[in-house]
Amino acid sequence: MIVFNSIEDIVLDTDTCVTIGNFDGVHMGHQELISKTVKYAKKKRLKSVVFTFSNHPVNFFKPGYVKNIISQEQKQALIEKLGVDVYVNIPFDITMTQISARDYVKKILVDKLRIKKVIVGHDFSFARKKEGNPEKLIDFGKEYNFEVEIVTPVLLDGKRVSSTDIRTLISNGDVAGAKKLLGQYYCIEGIVVEGRQIGRTIGFPTANIDYDKSMVIPRMGIYASLATVDGNVYCGATNIGTNPTVHGKKVTIETYILDFDQMIYGKELKVEFVEHMRDEVKFKSKEDLMNQLKEDVAYVRENYVSCLKSSIDKVKPSIDKVK
Repeated sequence: MIVFNSIEDIVLDTDTCVTIGNFDGVHMGHQELISKTVKYAKKKRLKSVVFTFSNHPVNFFKPGYVKNIISQEQKQALIEKLGVDVYVNIPFDITMTQISARDYVKKILVDKLRIKKVIVGHDFSFARKKEGNPEKLIDFGKEYNFEVEIVTPVLLDGKRVSSTDIRTLISNGDVAGAKKLLGQYYCIEGIVVEGRQIGRTIGFPTANIDYDKSMVIPRMGIYASLATVDGNVYCGATNIGTNPTVHGKKVTIETYILDFDQMIYGKELKVEFVEHMRDEVKFKSKEDLMNQLKEDVAYVRENYVSCLKSSIDKVKPSIDKVK
């Protein structure tokens, strides 16, 4: 997949089919748009293009207002996995707020991207003050000789798949519900750092990650999870919270990885959230905490170890090893 991070850098020698959007999550609705684009491009011997932004447009006006569902690295990897030929990932900046709808179409889509067809959602808007919409895009298509396809929303259980709903589900701890809309488990990645190491003293050493604070953080509690380190996937129990039983203060994300005893400080850990098992509780003693942790681990082992190994083998054949 060819990647361009600025409009000025774009140089293409082939006509294209383009889809445009924030794709913040690359959820089931986004995947439908992208898949249609790839399929049409192959059929007509064009290049498929995803045109998107490296930051959410709302955050240009209100920094940090919209939390991320996926990292930029995850977003690019997912889009490449869908078979896209060209990935245009530019910053949404002052230029994008000032460009007219006509210049957007002529200077970017026609001149730079050599567009022959564009596929967008029904609520697509573009250019300054959102003056561009699907109807105007159709008019421009007639003028500049490109086709426009407007895609209706993807529905699950009769409801439109939306990034806003996904953020709400994650924030509420409904990671299983979020998975249905995303098409994959919600995940957070980070470098493993040293914590207070209290878990080690009670027989449950955890991997504490330095996570990206711009990501949506699931509701505080204990989650059945998948932990990926060094290309290997393990089942785990992940705590998001302050560890009130041992007088913690700041929110941490730390994972007890089943059947794992390696030192992984400084390594990247990917945590996928499978199920919210319970809320975080302040126990009367460390002994009570230990007993509950034993129950948490037993639940993960009983309900997920074998079935997750089977499912991972099917959907992630490139993974070297599953514990």
